Amino acid sequence: MTALIGPGDGSRAVALGGGHGLNRTLQALSHVVDHVTAVVTAADDGGSSGRLRRDLNVVPPGDMRMALAALSPDEGLVRLLQYRFDRGELGGHSLGNLIIVALSELNTGDLVAGLDELAQLLQVRGRVLPCTTTPVTLHAETVNGSIAGQVEVAQTPRVRRVWLEPSDVPATSAAVDAIRRADLVVLGPGSLYTSIVPNLLVEDIGRAVAASDAPVALVANLREQPGETEGMDLADHLEALHEHVPGLELSTVLVHDGPDPSGPGKRLHLRAEELAPWAGEVTATDLLDGADGHDPHKLARVFDQLLRGA
Repeated sequence: MTALIGPGDGSRAVALGGGHGLNRTLQALSHVVDHVTAVVTAADDGGSSGRLRRDLNVVPPGDMRMALAALSPDEGLVRLLQYRFDRGELGGHSLGNLIIVALSELNTGDLVAGLDELAQLLQVRGRVLPCTTTPVTLHAETVNGSIAGQVEVAQTPRVRRVWLEPSDVPATSAAVDAIRRADLVVLGPGSLYTSIVPNLLVEDIGRAVAASDAPVALVANLREQPGETEGMDLADHLEALHEHVPGLELSTVLVHDGPDPSGPGKRLHLRAEELAPWAGEVTATDLLDGADGHDPHKLARVFDQLLRGA
């Protein structure tokens, strides 16, 4: 089997998304490039992140915490970062979320500086950045009317389009710069309307991805997501993505072709003949970890091939 490119060759990658799916991509990229930047959403309004957002008017830290955990080689510190209190006033809060908020305040409100400091403590070879440092609210138009809030959107089927309010928030400049310098840009896997698209709705982020000279790959989900993408096949996903991000060109769509995944939701149906308008090529291979998620090692092999131009 061909050896992986890196790390150590100076190559750089950016992954955009949020949640557990993005973590698989980040773990994979850490095996094949020298520097990984995670760009995550700023619209979460549920759980610990939602509480901190409402109480302190901060950018929700949960997706940033999870991305840092995925990129850190220090298992002990990751275990501490992911610790969640189960009682009292702190019940439901993740320690890592509190640390991110604290480091931001210790850096005079500079969230990016706080994240960089935590990344250094966690020995991360790269950065974790929000798409914007302004808290935003995700809105959606559905067949039954308009709704607001990431949690609400995630639970609602038959979404027609989504948008952010405020709509003109500035992008995190370091995130835009990372996309422009990347040798590979990866979207997902993750929730289409609540993890992937919200990043790209920040205007300069979407423009930078659309203008990238590097390969832009979408890691397709394994299954339909009950709620926001219920009843949608992969062609529907790609059509929605392009409707929200004018000018976006996907070099490759990575699709699982192997055993059925376990877990909730029907397997995401692939109509390969209908993907041509939306993607340069389709790479179909076994990406399953043996249970219900993408295998980082299998993803790493495909990312390695993309970087080699294979």
